[in-house]
Amino acid sequence: MLIKKIIEPTEKCPNRLEKATSDYYANRARPKLGYIGPTIKGMDVGAARYFDIHQDYEPLELCTTPVEEKDYDFGGYRIRWFHPVTVKGPAPVIFFIHGGGYICGTMDRYNKMNRRLAELINGIVIHVDYTLCPETGYPTALEQSYHAVEYVYNNPEEFLVDREKIAIMGDSAGGHCCATLCLRDKETKYIKMAFLYYPVLDFTDYSANKFNMADFGEDLEPVVKARVLSLKDSNLSGIFLQNGEDPTDELISPLLSKDLTGYPRTVIFTAEFDFLRIQCEEFAEKLDKAGVDVNYYQYNGTFHGYMDRLGLFESCDMSLKQVAEHLHEYLG
Repeated sequence: MLIKKIIEPTEKCPNRLEKATSDYYANRARPKLGYIGPTIKGMDVGAARYFDIHQDYEPLELCTTPVEEKDYDFGGYRIRWFHPVTVKGPAPVIFFIHGGGYICGTMDRYNKMNRRLAELINGIVIHVDYTLCPETGYPTALEQSYHAVEYVYNNPEEFLVDREKIAIMGDSAGGHCCATLCLRDKETKYIKMAFLYYPVLDFTDYSANKFNMADFGEDLEPVVKARVLSLKDSNLSGIFLQNGEDPTDELISPLLSKDLTGYPRTVIFTAEFDFLRIQCEEFAEKLDKAGVDVNYYQYNGTFHGYMDRLGLFESCDMSLKQVAEHLHEYLG
């Protein structure tokens, strides 16, 4: 059954944005970057990842519980294990897969969010630090994430995990990885629940050809239009699909999957002014038709990318609390 909910901001500006979102983007002045390097497969990776290190906001530390952290080398990539000291195990676990268009995103950037998430679920969070593009491409992130889930499933005591309570969660490109991971896991069924934050779901022209700015309202301010169009006009597929892969493959474009039967319990979070919102709505409806229980939350007054802005956008911590509520309700 599909349950949809629209969440309005506590305080909304005349431009239809949440006040914190409006203020943030009004004051956002990112520098024009020259060449930073190195160049890998035609991309200036230094410039692409500059804002991972030089963030123009500071997430707040909302976690009040002591949380242990430990990094593990999984042979070519890392994971970071978050463990509230109050949790004795075996406990539910969320594997977190970060966004960043598959070209950027760091564990440190999401550290405070993951600490807060571990506290809220009173369980374990494992952040998968997959290998980025353009150093590699599809299917590296998918296979590394699947390997991490499988390894922990087979070694639950080492990570204080209840292997029957495995969930995954990701934002944007990380949401895409989670959406495809559920399909990759069709036979093994390690994953019991998925939390998808404004995931990329289509690498073909299918969604772009259906795009209509009118779906986002009339008389939009330039900053709103720019944020919606920034994802529509991105060249993510050219960076991600490096070897002529078929973009209609369900492990690349899960929106086009012909059989979503058996997909795990899913919660989708979107933003009102996000190009990806329309494909997220369609995916939720397709999951519903396949018999999957789906909750769909649309946060109004904000853009793509709110999940890692802890303490800045109210949609971040509010949605993390919803993750915890759904996890406990479904997995106990």
